[in-house]
Amino acid sequence: MPKNTLGMTSKLQWTALAVLVVAIVALLVVLFTQQQAYRTDAESDRAANNAGSSQQAPAASEEPTASPAASEAPAEEAPADPVAAATAAAQDVVNGGEDAVINVLGDSTSNTSSEWVYRWADELGTEASVSVHTWNPATGTWFPQARTYGEGERTVTIWNGSADQGNPGFPLELNGMIEPEADLTILNYGHFGDPDFVASTLDELLGSLDAGGEDAAPVVLTAQNPALATWIGYADTNRDAMRSAAEERELPVIDVFAAFEEAGDWESLLVDEVHPNDDGQQLWADTVTEFFAA
Repeated sequence: MPKNTLGMTSKLQWTALAVLVVAIVALLVVLFTQQQAYRTDAESDRAANNAGSSQQAPAASEEPTASPAASEAPAEEAPADPVAAATAAAQDVVNGGEDAVINVLGDSTSNTSSEWVYRWADELGTEASVSVHTWNPATGTWFPQARTYGEGERTVTIWNGSADQGNPGFPLELNGMIEPEADLTILNYGHFGDPDFVASTLDELLGSLDAGGEDAAPVVLTAQNPALATWIGYADTNRDAMRSAAEERELPVIDVFAAFEEAGDWESLLVDEVHPNDDGQQLWADTVTEFFAA
């Protein structure tokens, strides 16, 4: 091969090699540039994500702030009114679905068949079978024959331990007048007895009944009707004693006194200085019915 031909071939080879080297270098530059661009984009995305996370969540060193409602202790429920609770318990005995035994301890405003206990029993007889046992002061025990009212499936038994000139000392002295199985006891005293004696025996009687006790049967006291000024039985003073005892033990009171005063001419409701007549006894019975109405 001629010398000039060999020289040309050698130049072409070197030229091709140079072009190849340049191409490789250019390719490397392109790859390096793209890698740098990818890295820059990735760092930008990461920075943006971190910034968003820092706005959405508190820093690890910071404790989340509790809301005012969460930081406050729950409010305690106000305790139920003891008198209201005792009233509701007494109403449940009278109006509930279970059979009931009721003990009435009182004086001569509640001891005969024309008076409020029997009128009230007649009212209860519209929805129950009611029997009323009456205390016999002559024998110191109960009359053998009970008075009955109504024919309902539910039975209500009333042991009426009321006696002429009765005071709270009577059931403490007369064996059997207090019914131990009573689901409810109504005390109807105030017209008779020396105030000091009435107050002391009333306290003793309430203690024997565990009146106001957590597991005791409910006890309800009566504020009796007003009496004429000529009555010497200390009606006002003894009525105050009944109210005071009820307040001290947080017991409910059937306010017959208020019912008579609200009636207007209450003196026309009496048959003598202290005992209610037929209209007065009916008002008394209606007041008792209204008290126990659920």
